[in-house]
Amino acid sequence: MTQTIETAVILAAGRGTRLQPYTFDIPKGFMPVGDERLIERSVRVLKENGIKNIIIGTGHLHEHYEKFAKENGLTTFLSPDYATTGSFHTLIYGSELIKGDFLLLESDLLYHSDAIKELLHSDAKDVILCSGFTQSNDEVYVELKDGRLENLSKKKVELNSVDAELIGIWKISTDLLEKLKKHHKEAEDGITKDYEIAIAQLADEHKVSVLKLDDLAWCEIDNQDHLERAKERILPRLD
Repeated sequence: MTQTIETAVILAAGRGTRLQPYTFDIPKGFMPVGDERLIERSVRVLKENGIKNIIIGTGHLHEHYEKFAKENGLTTFLSPDYATTGSFHTLIYGSELIKGDFLLLESDLLYHSDAIKELLHSDAKDVILCSGFTQSNDEVYVELKDGRLENLSKKKVELNSVDAELIGIWKISTDLLEKLKKHHKEAEDGITKDYEIAIAQLADEHKVSVLKLDDLAWCEIDNQDHLERAKERILPRLD
């Protein structure tokens, strides 16, 4: 039986330097792809799947998100040191706003709604959503062991096997969040690293199941090439 999740956290503090000059004036999540901006589409898909409480962790040009949140009944928090810290710090900085199990995703994603539907239907408490190989450049590869997360890296040579690709959408339990808080306090690099590295480093002591959707239509938009791919190859496949 699947548990009910009504909260999602969207990490949106990054400066998006590889998407300049667009990100001089707007954060990455406000990039228009088709008829919607990335953040608009994510929020719509989340709400259509029963997510009532959406929290956005902001930084770069945060006022855009604050206005959008006010108009759409969302919650935001500002990570004040976003320019010198990693996404892990942003997550932990806003963690007191998170009540119960939640979905965690990044603001620069374009994805089919099946990503959210399948994740919510998973019986596992903690899940990393993965895809087959996209050949999109800048991929994060995932190593699996017995159906669970073992490790992840942008460098294939750092993994014992390359089994899937990270999407950037997760299901996280309150238990795992508490362990992440503790890790953030104790790790020397807790302030600067990305959240996915932190979760992978806890994989030995805390099981994170893998949900792999081989043919999911999705992409991350980090640079101009990603943006063109999103418009030409991903958008036509979305619902």
